[in-house]
Amino acid sequence: PEMFKNVNNIDFGVNQKGEKVHDAVLPPWAKSPEDFVEKQREALESEFVSKNLHHWVDLIFGYKQRGKAAESACNVFYYMTYEGAVDVEGIKDPLLLKATQDQIACFGQTPS
Repeated sequence: PEMFKNVNNIDFGVNQKGEKVHDAVLPPWAKSPEDFVEKQREALESEFVSKNLHHWVDLIFGYKQRGKAAESACNVFYYMTYEGAVDVEGIKDPLLLKATQDQIACFGQTPS
């Protein structure tokens, strides 16, 4: 639960509404960071998750990650997130190169 509290008072600036960013904003059903972690742990250790975890594994690491199976499962991501989808070394325009690198860095990467 400590990861949701800004105990070191780091200045994270303000959000798009101009509000100071401090502790993580938790969903309304969580009374505290401790309550949030407890409820998440209960959910992840539930019988439902145990019975269905293999579906998630197929989406993230398995055959539903790419191609027709991924499309059928609505598991398709922006093309730049896929390893090898962009030849960064082949981009000659510095502005396009920087924009592409920033997009990849900020959007993340789909596991290979």
